[in-house]
Amino acid sequence: MIRNWFAPAVIVTLTLLFLLLWESPPQSFFNQDDAPTSTKYPASILINTVSRRYDDEGKLNSVFKASEARYFQVNPRRPTKRDYVEVKEPKLTFYTVDKPPWDMTARTGKSKNNGNLIQLKGDVHLWQSDSENLVSELTTPYLVVKPEQQYAETNKPVIISSPGSTTNAVGMKAYLQTDTIKLLSKVRGIHEP
Repeated sequence: MIRNWFAPAVIVTLTLLFLLLWESPPQSFFNQDDAPTSTKYPASILINTVSRRYDDEGKLNSVFKASEARYFQVNPRRPTKRDYVEVKEPKLTFYTVDKPPWDMTARTGKSKNNGNLIQLKGDVHLWQSDSENLVSELTTPYLVVKPEQQYAETNKPVIISSPGSTTNAVGMKAYLQTDTIKLLSKVRGIHEP
């Protein structure tokens, strides 16, 4: 008599197991440990940090300073390309052979892609002093910087001031190694003779 019920019981059990698995969402079968988690809290915090980059010949290319840097690691098990650093009071200085350095500051910033892309926000100030200590300044509320290329750009309003002239524009691309600034639209200037 047990043999008569054994085969149908196995079939019913397998059918119920099949239906249970069929109705389960696929996410329940994957290891959740590798899934990215939200990054509410930083993995590390640095105070008064300084970072220097050198070119292939060992010459100083740029210096990055911040009063505070908070590193957020998206996956707690390992670093990823989506990790980022939030900074307070960032200051960057770019050096070029035989030219004065470019300096830039902002209230806050965010570094992505292992420092290859930096977003500066709030009172962004970019300036360069020439050999006669005459200062050319640029201000904007937002600036994207690519330190490796010594390149900066924005689509926000820009004010450029230099001795004897002031220029207003919307949008800009700055190639700092060649001291070239390309204004994108709504350019207006005042030049004092």
